[in-house]
Amino acid sequence: MEINLLRSVKYRVMDELRYAIQENLVYKDKVEAYHKFPYDERPMMGVILRNASGSRVKLSADDHAATLKSHFTLAKAQNKQGKFIQWVWEDALHTTSYQVKEDVSSQTSGSPTFGTNRVFNISRQMVSGPNNTLFADNFRQIVVTVNGVKVFSEYVNGKKKMVILPVAPTSDSEVLVSYYYSRVTPAGRYYIEVMPDNKFVMDPLYMVEDEEVISRTTGIEMTAQLDNSDIIINFTTLYTKKQRNSTKFSLIRDTDYTVDTTGLITFLNPLEPDTTLYATYRWAGSTMGPFDIPGDYQYNNEALPGAVIAFSNQIEVGSRMVIICHPKRENSAKVRSGHYNMSFDIEVFTRDPQQLADLTDHIVNELWVKRRLKLMDEGLTMTELDPAGESEDAYDGNTGDLYYKNTLRLDIMSEWKEFTPVLWEIRDFDMNLYQFVKTNDYIITNQNKILELNLVSAITPFEVKYPTRGYARYF
Repeated sequence: MEINLLRSVKYRVMDELRYAIQENLVYKDKVEAYHKFPYDERPMMGVILRNASGSRVKLSADDHAATLKSHFTLAKAQNKQGKFIQWVWEDALHTTSYQVKEDVSSQTSGSPTFGTNRVFNISRQMVSGPNNTLFADNFRQIVVTVNGVKVFSEYVNGKKKMVILPVAPTSDSEVLVSYYYSRVTPAGRYYIEVMPDNKFVMDPLYMVEDEEVISRTTGIEMTAQLDNSDIIINFTTLYTKKQRNSTKFSLIRDTDYTVDTTGLITFLNPLEPDTTLYATYRWAGSTMGPFDIPGDYQYNNEALPGAVIAFSNQIEVGSRMVIICHPKRENSAKVRSGHYNMSFDIEVFTRDPQQLADLTDHIVNELWVKRRLKLMDEGLTMTELDPAGESEDAYDGNTGDLYYKNTLRLDIMSEWKEFTPVLWEIRDFDMNLYQFVKTNDYIITNQNKILELNLVSAITPFEVKYPTRGYARYF
């Protein structure tokens, strides 16, 4: 942890030094920034990052900071090393998008003087707002205009993509709906495997919760169809409800119904009439990719929409990790955090004392005045940047030529975080599922993909262990 932190901050400081040099028209083609002094050649002037050191600042005894609520959790597959992903984070800039004025005027009915339709269907599921992936459920979260006039909706159901207006618009009305929608990938497990040629693929095992199969039962249904195929039969449960918030009545597989891999449900016993039939299940999607693995400690935010996947430098072909995507934000990790006070010695050297003073002033001004606030947004707080003093050093002992040097002392306070995953997923299954998980370590999909079921934490959880003797025990 400390090594990666030091390396990352050091490279960031090098980037800032190069940026500062390029901002000066006099020195941008003459001066280079080096990490340690170059021995293969003797430059006339330059900037060197010589030494780096750090000291830990503890914010709490066990470094506990918070519990993270997120759509994504990182885990290891069973019996796999899984070290090629450092962390997974929500892509805050692309979690939601805004649909501006979707035209649903074609759904109006009636006549130019009298409308007969108040119910309008939207093309996407609507969410509550920017970076909020809960489904929209009231008029404040969307904007509806009828002929340019804003109208407050009587009913909004973001999950069903439905809007009900208080008054039916006439048949020649222009009805426009603006709303936010989620860009987060569908819920499930995404098994990521490293392939040759520095690429990776993902095998999704999607999980669907509370899919409405039959909106209102008649009691004479013989079959029904799920929305997806390649169903994992052992992970399928059905239940009925009189109302959305009423008590559910679970159906027993192979007693009340059967289901095949295509999603076809066959009922063995009649359903209770005037209820809604729901299904919770998993289905295996097609392999996604291949995608390019970025450079060391770089990220990919395109392979899995809504997620930023940060890679390490421990890439091994065949290694596998799993990203769990929850349908809504859940407690996904325990966060441990702290600070480091880090110090860097930066040496500026030239062959001319006037150039030394000029170049030193320029670097101090660029870093402290112009770049300090930007670095704070990245979690790097510059606390000090002081020229320690000028000195001379021999360039050529025979001729007496000199180097003129100035050492800058840069102090940066950096943050570190570690996420211990909380591994839990859908719990709303019958006991047959738990028996299945206990007796099977993997499933084989229709595409002959082997997906492990028993996941382990990517990081060993921090636990306080108390002595077994010397303490009073209470029963």
